[in-house]
Amino acid sequence: MNKLGVPNDEFYMKIALRLAKKGLGFVNPNPPVGAVIVKGGNIIGKGYHTRFGALHAEREALLDAKKNGFDVSGATMYVTLEPCDHYGKTPPCTDAIIESGIKRVVIAAKDPNPVSGDGIKKLMKNGTEVKVGVLENEAKEVAKFFFKYVTIGLPYVTLKYASTLDGKIADKIANSKWITQELRSEVHKLRSIHKAVLIGAETVLKDNPMLNVRLLKRKFRNPDVVVLDENGRVLKRIISNTGKFELFNPDYQRRVIIFSSNHYQNVELPEYVKVKTPESLSVENILKELAREGIDSVLIEGGASVFSQFLPYADEIYGFYATKIFGKGKSIFEHLNIPIGESEIPFEIQKIRIAKNRKELMVVMRKCSQELSSMYVKDTSMVKG
Repeated sequence: MNKLGVPNDEFYMKIALRLAKKGLGFVNPNPPVGAVIVKGGNIIGKGYHTRFGALHAEREALLDAKKNGFDVSGATMYVTLEPCDHYGKTPPCTDAIIESGIKRVVIAAKDPNPVSGDGIKKLMKNGTEVKVGVLENEAKEVAKFFFKYVTIGLPYVTLKYASTLDGKIADKIANSKWITQELRSEVHKLRSIHKAVLIGAETVLKDNPMLNVRLLKRKFRNPDVVVLDENGRVLKRIISNTGKFELFNPDYQRRVIIFSSNHYQNVELPEYVKVKTPESLSVENILKELAREGIDSVLIEGGASVFSQFLPYADEIYGFYATKIFGKGKSIFEHLNIPIGESEIPFEIQKIRIAKNRKELMVVMRKCSQELSSMYVKDTSMVKG
């Protein structure tokens, strides 16, 4: 309560937002949502959407209050996203709120998904007081993957690269492992919240990466892996048993999706491996296919050719820099050919973090506009790895 005895809506919504973040990486392609129930100035119930298919945050909060013996009638519920009003994997949250006797519902952001129904209208029609827009921008930031996925129909695209100060991602003999050390945990955080990680065949063949999450102490989920294997080089090695790749380890409990222009018939692959052979391997087609697979967010960890192809479709870029210099080597931007007058990319720096060792730097850039751009890449077919 503030000095006038009025509920501090922002205070309780911040708690709901912190709860929502706990669901990042587990609920995709559903949104991460948090809910808090307050009565008499006390929090009597808390909940968040823990995993895809589980109870929504509102029902979790109501259940939490009930388990602790609290009566929620007349209380206020704070929820980061408009309660759903449709039958999906769970019944409508609006029904649970109305039946509970909750008097007031404070909502951060409206649900952009038309499938979810009009929860606000349903609540108000049944006599529930509703307030919308408290910390709306913060709520949209937490659920940014979901908002793009349901409004545009494409995954949220994050590009990540690690570079020396002279812009090299590998030395002259193509050694590229762990340019940064202390900030590697930030990459694992990114993997843990994105639904999938995407790389090219060249990265698989040269580096044999695991692409799992290893450096976090908290609970996490390994992302699915997407491999752009236009000429089927990775597939040929798998089929002929001449290559054993770490990313196919079943212990990681994830899907592996391979895009290839080669059609392989009657080939036995593990059930968690799917080969997709669309008519065109353009970036836009690949992103549309991933959206159809329920992938709402993809982290691009490929090499220079893949990075260049996906740059026009990126929403965010994470650049990691180390106080190292290779001189001769491979640049993350070497596949781009841009004159100086057109060299300013439509991204703004959002965050800069300096590692404790003061030898590494992370720069986070956000696209100025979410509209897709065709700049930089004239040919949208996949670059051959």
